[in-house]
Amino acid sequence: MNPAYLFDIDGTILKVKHKANRKLIQRILERFGINHTEVEELDFAGKTDRDIFSDLLKQPDEDMFHQVKQIYLQELERNLTPDDIHVYSGVHDSLEYLRNKTAWTGLLTGNFARAARIKLAAIGLLEPFRFGAYGDDHHDRNDLPPSAFDELIRQSGEPFKPSDLVIIGDTPRDIACARSFGSIAVAVATGTYSYEELKDCRPDAILHSLEEFPAWNERFMAN
Repeated sequence: MNPAYLFDIDGTILKVKHKANRKLIQRILERFGINHTEVEELDFAGKTDRDIFSDLLKQPDEDMFHQVKQIYLQELERNLTPDDIHVYSGVHDSLEYLRNKTAWTGLLTGNFARAARIKLAAIGLLEPFRFGAYGDDHHDRNDLPPSAFDELIRQSGEPFKPSDLVIIGDTPRDIACARSFGSIAVAVATGTYSYEELKDCRPDAILHSLEEFPAWNERFMAN
């Protein structure tokens, strides 16, 4: 059976430029009287949105979390434009390659589901992703693969195993996430971590960018 592929978004598929997303979060926090002057410099890489907002809001109750989440999503949809987003080299070609392979392609991202859709729709890349898991309900990224796997089985009706998943991301947390579910970990050095830093985490494969993905996958499938 061919593998199924799960892509991270930020740092792997795209980058929101000018720290536009963080500035938006800063403004929302200020509305609630929370002054986090360091938001633009915090390390969000590999974390889920639920974890990020829970930390910034000092472990809010569920009502406050939901209120801030809805404001954030509304403001993101209102303010984010294609000009705010940089798509990394090789992304379009890799997704087209997988489409031609008729591979099951999904998302495994810490983004809220609606935030993921907003970002990808802005650059015309929402359609390739048929299933996934998101950061709405989970603090720990390692809790995402079972959700994505269940959705894959439900949609495909095929007997996939965890080892049939290829999880692609740009942080040590993505690698650990794949490992936690017994899946293939592919690291791509387009985010905040260097090639050497990711190599030290011992992924199954490491790529400088997704430009290298189709050739790597051909070798992987041949083994």
